[in-house]
Amino acid sequence: MKKKILLFATVCIATVSSFAQFSFIHLSDMHVSSTPTANSDTNARYFQCAMKEFSSFNPNPAFVIVTGDVSDVGNMQPNGMYTTITQHLFPPEITNPAIGDYFIDSAKTIPIYFTPGNHEYWTGFDSINIPISNDTLFYYPKNIIPDVDYTLTTDIAVIVFLRSGHDSPYGYPPNPALIKGTGLSNAQCSWLRNILSNNSGKRKIIVMHHPPANAAGTNSDGTPYTALKLDTATNSLLNNRTNFLNICDSNHVDVVLAGHEHQNVVANRKGDTINENWPNGTRYVQTAAAFNRSYRIITVSPTFVTVGLPLRSCNAINGVGEINKLPKISVFPNPVIDKVTIECPQSADIEICNIEGQVLKRVTTNNCLTTLDLSQLSSGIYIVKVRTSMGNAIKKLIKV
Repeated sequence: MKKKILLFATVCIATVSSFAQFSFIHLSDMHVSSTPTANSDTNARYFQCAMKEFSSFNPNPAFVIVTGDVSDVGNMQPNGMYTTITQHLFPPEITNPAIGDYFIDSAKTIPIYFTPGNHEYWTGFDSINIPISNDTLFYYPKNIIPDVDYTLTTDIAVIVFLRSGHDSPYGYPPNPALIKGTGLSNAQCSWLRNILSNNSGKRKIIVMHHPPANAAGTNSDGTPYTALKLDTATNSLLNNRTNFLNICDSNHVDVVLAGHEHQNVVANRKGDTINENWPNGTRYVQTAAAFNRSYRIITVSPTFVTVGLPLRSCNAINGVGEINKLPKISVFPNPVIDKVTIECPQSADIEICNIEGQVLKRVTTNNCLTTLDLSQLSSGIYIVKVRTSMGNAIKKLIKV
């Protein structure tokens, strides 16, 4: 994968050569919350495990996107806890990294891209555990990426990374639902319009931390999300929210990916809950917290952006010390024409799902080798889920 990096005063544009359909992983809200040298940080260990899992997908995701709250306290000395994350990336140590410098695999084939969340601005807590925040990112640009808005472009899509700001007001008022991100400046809105209009023939994806249009969804485990929602703008953008929604409408943006709320939900601009692949306008997608192992697979074709149902990584991890106990499975051939063989170390429940999470084929086997006939499935990307007593594993499968 080739990249061209053009760094401007406030804007970076990365170009990736790709004419074909591609998929990527959406993560949000890692909330690494220990000192950089600690080995017992469960959130960081989930991240490490997820990166190993994503690297094992066959074919690999084109890249990973993280929509903010990488660190629980991003401005805490000495490095905002970011080195707890970057020690699991490749290369593990970079000073002032450029956009696209980090990879999740040692072969450096799967880049990871970040945009900041409100926790990146936190400097600590006061005596009654109220967050202390400011509007300057001290350690984020030193350890993660420059503090800029930027785009990732391919021949079929443009992905825009936007900074949605720090907490406003600073600290938590009696009702946390009153807090919003500061939102977008007029200059950001003007830049966004230009980027989208200059890529009118491409699929359009925007990634940011705060959800521009909110709705009540589900927690990572599928239970109802019950945090207070005052309206569609709860925990959203303080400045230029309506302007942003209008920009998305007028430029036919496919998907806006966000986090912040730690829930899974897809909404339209009115705050109505909609299907992941609703065809009638911009979809405002939230993915639940990475520290709860949540992620989505997003697939981009020249004609549509497919949003996968929420998935969970590293299901074998029940506590510290079990990070390397995921069952090892093999899926071959991959790509497959008709029959696929799945090899696993013990008896297992096996599911073949489409990219939206719908189960298309299910089998329970006591054999180490299981062959399934997929000749009736259409060409595309599928997910192989394997559940064993050792835990669960997942592979991506291409049907040609």
